[in-house]
Amino acid sequence: MTQAGRFRAPREDGGLLAQPALASALDMLAENQAHLAAWDHDFQGRKADRLREMVRRELRERTRAFHERHGLGPPPALDEDGPLIVTGHQPEPFHPGVWVKNFAVAGLARKSGGMGLNLIVDNDLPKASSVRVPTLTPLGLRTVAVPFDSEGEDLPFEDLAQRDEAAFAQFPDEVRALMAGLVADPVLDVLWPEMLEASKQTSRVGLRWAVSRHRLEESWGVLNAEVPLSSVCETDGFLWFAAHVLAHLPRFQEVHNDALTRYRKAHGLRSRHHPVPALGREGDWLEAPFWVWRKDRPRRRPLMARQRGASLDLRIAGEDEVLLGLPLAGDREACCAVELLRGLPAAGVRLRTRALTTTMFARLLVADLFVHGIGGAKYDELGDEIVRAFFGFVPAGYLTLSLTAWLGLPELPATENELRQVARLVRDLEFNPDRHLAPRARKGLEGPLMERQAALDMPTTTHNERVDRFRAIRRANAALAPFLDAQRVSLETRKTALSAEIRQNALARGREYAFVLHSVARLRGLLMAHA
Repeated sequence: MTQAGRFRAPREDGGLLAQPALASALDMLAENQAHLAAWDHDFQGRKADRLREMVRRELRERTRAFHERHGLGPPPALDEDGPLIVTGHQPEPFHPGVWVKNFAVAGLARKSGGMGLNLIVDNDLPKASSVRVPTLTPLGLRTVAVPFDSEGEDLPFEDLAQRDEAAFAQFPDEVRALMAGLVADPVLDVLWPEMLEASKQTSRVGLRWAVSRHRLEESWGVLNAEVPLSSVCETDGFLWFAAHVLAHLPRFQEVHNDALTRYRKAHGLRSRHHPVPALGREGDWLEAPFWVWRKDRPRRRPLMARQRGASLDLRIAGEDEVLLGLPLAGDREACCAVELLRGLPAAGVRLRTRALTTTMFARLLVADLFVHGIGGAKYDELGDEIVRAFFGFVPAGYLTLSLTAWLGLPELPATENELRQVARLVRDLEFNPDRHLAPRARKGLEGPLMERQAALDMPTTTHNERVDRFRAIRRANAALAPFLDAQRVSLETRKTALSAEIRQNALARGREYAFVLHSVARLRGLLMAHA
């Protein structure tokens, strides 16, 4: 497990991380298609090739329905054998390093005659209800969190309605006031009319961001299909996948937790929650790698499963009531179980993927090529270990992409190299004060200088001799220190000023500012270069 160490965001403005190189992505796509076509894994009575056909057919139907419902242009056509290039992210105001994936997916789909697909990961929880906005103050550059909604209970995007319409309405004006011309043509100016239009169609804050961002991409000629992951998780194809994992849950849990232990050891991780928690158990109930919750109580909980002979009971973690009993076991076909699982939405129950099963399902049964960001690529180092051990299959390769784009904020002249030089001088004043005494200042200090030289010449054969020498040097340095106070104060003042300027520059060069804050002209040029 050494792959994750390779993924580092570019430090330079406009830098692109692409592993493998974008130029070789179409070769990887062709290799993946051949590799996946030869896979004959049995998903409880449905072979992988048939299941992939089902999943992709249902996806085409779901994307068409989603585009029609939200007034988006029709998704690109895809025949049954055409390549499908997939990415995904939470529906939020992410930074350009995330957004570049959509552009690359569209470009690869166009070049390969396939379809690009963005999975809207709406079963996840929002990270924030605000955007960090840079502003110039009398003390220099600062960032201020501007809310587009109020904080509240942690709900998945698919169930999260806008709580504070006033915050939503005020958001663009507050951002513009804070930025005060720092960026002449922010994306916000062209995106917000779309946000206002989307707000008439849906109260779901995540959908407003997703639909508006897609419409902007369309206006730039970037034509991907879009579908919420929540919708995908209600297809029969996904339910066959979930049923297969549930039918072999004891083995899946063992594989998952063993791989997680090795991953943590390889990367020196001690947290029980990083990168994901281990799957647990409560008596004869095993934790499954899926979320589940009720529509009227939208708090995500782990799905728990208990095998009883040829039947499998399901319940929501924290509840005693059996949610559903499935005719399912390792040696039984899943058709009847899938039929029962199909009824969960009508009963107001959500069954959804968790982080690792999201990309596991997407890479095994949806995509011919999956495009990750840095975070997802690191997670899937663990996911690949699980796939190899559980499915007995070397997973198809994925592309990792991320872009660094600065806002173009004003920078100060300080450099890290200059700060290091000043810090070295401050340190040298303390440990080698004799080097910094002016010739005139040395007169009258012959005694302390001779004592320092004598200390330097002391023997160092034994431990006690070395300790005595160290203490003698410190006494001599302390005697000379008052004669360097002016230099020390000047250097410390300079060091403080340089440190402040470097912190300012770090803000100016931040790569995680939301895409809505960036210059339309510049960001569009950077992104379209990879489409």
